[in-house]
Amino acid sequence: MSLSDASDTDRQNCHECSSRHQCLIGRQSDAARVSWPTLVQEHRFRKGDVLQLQGETADALSVLKVGTALLQRTGPDQVARPVAMAGCGQALGTGAVLGTAERLTWVAVQEGRLCRLPAAALVRSGGLDSEFLQALLHEEAQAQSRLADWSGLLHLRGVPAQLASALLQLSQLQRSTLVRLPTHTVLASLLATTRETIARSLTQLAQQGAVVRHDRWHCAIVRAPLVALLASQAVRAEDPPPAPSPVRRTTPPARDTARPASWRVGRTAPATRAAAPQALGV
Repeated sequence: MSLSDASDTDRQNCHECSSRHQCLIGRQSDAARVSWPTLVQEHRFRKGDVLQLQGETADALSVLKVGTALLQRTGPDQVARPVAMAGCGQALGTGAVLGTAERLTWVAVQEGRLCRLPAAALVRSGGLDSEFLQALLHEEAQAQSRLADWSGLLHLRGVPAQLASALLQLSQLQRSTLVRLPTHTVLASLLATTRETIARSLTQLAQQGAVVRHDRWHCAIVRAPLVALLASQAVRAEDPPPAPSPVRRTTPPARDTARPASWRVGRTAPATRAAAPQALGV
């Protein structure tokens, strides 16, 4: 973990934390946390700090207390691509409990704070009881659901709808309708588009009354228009495809097949016989 060298390290009582109910550590019972006050450490980080690195085994279980992070996944081509964003209360370094490598890289997109619980100290204190492991499984299930939500927005039609879904999820992560926006570069990489398209889409959402821009970094979201935009996407997706237009075909006149072929030939014979004498000069 690449936290800022100048970051302060504090110890804080979980009872005084406003993020307690969103936190894996804070949700534990008082009896389970009786030995934790001396173990939990609060750290500050800066924008751009790598909070977790894919493939490495973390030495501590951490919870994001303040701030936002970009989650990346490196594929077989060794390119790290954004897959989601994380916010208040989300846990990272969960593999430290079992000694397994982390599956995602976390990069801070703004300064913030996180709480760290060293895995070795947690084991020594007997904190890996059934209550904690059950809460950890619940946290992992929520993490998978959030990843599915972020991946699902890429299936929406058009960047404005994708951005609407991203804003709703950012509002949920930050627990506020006043959303602190990441840079247009971060949003563009997350939605696989360009910075210019993000800027135009934000302007379009503002014109529709779905967002109210406060400044470059903050906007208030208006939930109803954003949800209505996503609902219209779902309705269009369920509409049956239009029926193909009928092709008009010109029906050739019916041939007279009721009479024998000899009659049809004979019907044209007089014209042939009349032309023959004229050709001979008669």
